[in-house]
Amino acid sequence: MVEPGLDDEADRDAPHPSISKLPDPLDRPDHPNRWPVEPFDPASARETDSDTGEPMDAAAQRALASRLAQIKRDAYARLASATTPSAHSRPSTAARPGKTEIYVHLTDQTLAAGDGVIRVEGHGPSLASQLGELIGYGPYIVKPVIDLNQAVSVNCYEATDRIRERVKLTHPVELFPYGTRETSRSIDLDHITPYNPLGPPGQTSTTNLAPLSRYGHRVKTHASGWTFRRISPTTLEWRTPHGFVFHVDPNGTHRIFETVG
Repeated sequence: MVEPGLDDEADRDAPHPSISKLPDPLDRPDHPNRWPVEPFDPASARETDSDTGEPMDAAAQRALASRLAQIKRDAYARLASATTPSAHSRPSTAARPGKTEIYVHLTDQTLAAGDGVIRVEGHGPSLASQLGELIGYGPYIVKPVIDLNQAVSVNCYEATDRIRERVKLTHPVELFPYGTRETSRSIDLDHITPYNPLGPPGQTSTTNLAPLSRYGHRVKTHASGWTFRRISPTTLEWRTPHGFVFHVDPNGTHRIFETVG
């Protein structure tokens, strides 16, 4: 694509950028987004020791990683200072760094040794030593290992975030027959054994909750002839008014043919 010249039809009504004297609003010295730019040093940005393409040694790689981390921290600090309202200005929404959650599956041997093969959801298998490259140099929070075999419960009707997270990891998709709704933070968690306000404590538990879409939840609650029960920690058995039996687990829906004897 050729840039229009000074005498082209498109430039008759507006001055060419190269000769325009109009001020750029971002060039004001008091503009909050006008951050000082550090001088560029080509020597510090090289990824090799020389022009021969030789790889950096371990010390140079550590120095580069430290430098990149410092640049990222400085960028966050400048962004926070530029978006923080002063005492005499109107309050504004401060920009925050993005948040990403990753789930890492590993064995107890890998956890104890600190090295081995891990599986990162959405990424695939990787080495434990490569986890730092995946996370990056920004702030991060390490949560405790989640043991899905451990039942967690609360003494109220609403499920906590801790319970929702475990239900999501145990059942990635809803447990309605042939359901396609992915288990999310907003999906309905239905009490398999109906909740009784006067009943025993711990009714809202990872062992008594099933993720269901709103349609599946209404069918289970209001449609006559539909029943379901838990037959294993990860499997629900559904029975329809027409006599069909389905087992739903994390691997999908399986129709069960019962023998009449």
